[in-house]
Amino acid sequence: KVAVSGSGQVAQFAALKVMELGGVVLSLSDSKGTMLAKDTSKGFTKEMIEKVYEIKTARKELSTLGDEGGALVFHGDGARPWELVDKYDIALPCATQNEMNAKEAEAAVSKGCRYVAEGSNMGLEQSAIDVLEKTRMAKGKNGTWYGPGKAANSGGVAVSGLEMAQNSQRLTWAPEEVDEKLKAIMKQCYENCYKTGAAFPPEGDKAAEELPSLVVGSNVAGFKKVADAMRQHGDWW
Repeated sequence: KVAVSGSGQVAQFAALKVMELGGVVLSLSDSKGTMLAKDTSKGFTKEMIEKVYEIKTARKELSTLGDEGGALVFHGDGARPWELVDKYDIALPCATQNEMNAKEAEAAVSKGCRYVAEGSNMGLEQSAIDVLEKTRMAKGKNGTWYGPGKAANSGGVAVSGLEMAQNSQRLTWAPEEVDEKLKAIMKQCYENCYKTGAAFPPEGDKAAEELPSLVVGSNVAGFKKVADAMRQHGDWW
């Protein structure tokens, strides 16, 4: 079960990927509020996401989707999904920056959320990241694992690179081929962050062996990649 925020392209395609992988999408949102699926065993459908696409393309509010025959309910006043959704395993912030605060992070943990991955850039406030990292260090593999956007949403930049490769070689890849290449890139990104996080555990982090910090992993791995490139270019030695 997955709580998703946002209703733009990132949220829409995140929702579709969740469905493709067998998950259940329980929420979408915009600046006006959050739309929840009443039946948490079914969640949103692909047809609903297609309607959301049409609504957002027309620059309309998410609430204009309606209740879809009683399947959905909208909570206004700018409500966000993290405290509204009853129980969920994964949180995907896909709306904007600073869209989850410490209180909402605590709510996510209390509702059984085990994974938080940013689709938006800097989706979590620092206080929320601190809550999740504290939970990870306290509970280890039973804690909540946070994937920062610099790694979790790097697929967008990766596909831009694939587009450049196609253009330069005058090639056209089928969507399925692009998706397979993207999966390989994201797998490599995850493994790099995981291994680096395990190799450079924060002081006092006893959970690093079984559940390393992806925050540390992505920060250190990113720094090393840039530093190594600069050294190879002769910028430092």
